[in-house]
Amino acid sequence: MSGNIFSYYLMPVAISFIMFGIGLNLRFADFGNTFKKPKAVLTGLVAQMVFLPIIAFGINAIFDIDPIYKVGLILISACPGGTTSNLVTLFLRGRLALSVTLTAFNSFLIVFTIPLITHLALYMYEGLDKNIEMPILETAGNMLLTILLPTILGMTIRYFFTDLVHRTQKIINISMSLFLFFVFLGIFLFENAGSGSVSEYAYLFLPTFLLNVISMFTGYWFARISGIENRGRYTIAIQVGLQNSALAIYVASKLLNQPEIAVVAIIYSSFTLITTSFWAFLMKKYL
Repeated sequence: MSGNIFSYYLMPVAISFIMFGIGLNLRFADFGNTFKKPKAVLTGLVAQMVFLPIIAFGINAIFDIDPIYKVGLILISACPGGTTSNLVTLFLRGRLALSVTLTAFNSFLIVFTIPLITHLALYMYEGLDKNIEMPILETAGNMLLTILLPTILGMTIRYFFTDLVHRTQKIINISMSLFLFFVFLGIFLFENAGSGSVSEYAYLFLPTFLLNVISMFTGYWFARISGIENRGRYTIAIQVGLQNSALAIYVASKLLNQPEIAVVAIIYSSFTLITTSFWAFLMKKYL
């Protein structure tokens, strides 16, 4: 898994390209409206940072799987919403500025939350009292280069070249999807997952599937109880349904030196783009 071209080289490029395309679909005023009424942002952060790990711990209590994969499930639940959540929000016409804002905030908060939650999981399931430290400067730099700057660049180009952006928007949106699909397919087919191929870990599909569906509906109903309108509700559901699998792979392989933990993230990333899009579509149309 270490040094794999898809996880460590192409994924950051794909993220930057997607966020640039997302920026082309945003106006600066969209963020002003989001921050004027911050309830949706706060609701999304609670769903992401609190409910999602609790759900993962609950799933671990039900399934008799190897402790190292239980740690992996907790790790993926502690990661921020992936860039793919912004892409799904774009195609389903959700609140795009809200989605990007949640991605940015979560990407900063994980400097504190991932070490805390992962330490708890390692102690509970493997009996390890092991602290990990997220590299603050590197994390901030990655967020700046792959999320904030590409988004701002896209928004700026839209501001100055509106007509050109409108003419090319569909092509760029399709290109984003194809590129991301190519990267995910490469991760699924060619990543070395621990001591075997990903197909040997099919039994992990059910717990990861449950994490996806339960977290999405929990986020949706929590947003509904909080008085968020439907577009905001399914936007928050998308955000908690698609986690940053590349980050989980990095933490497992580089910071924890336990590549087997990353198997859960690889399994999770192989199907959640499809399932999250499906559940969010149903939420948009029928809930």
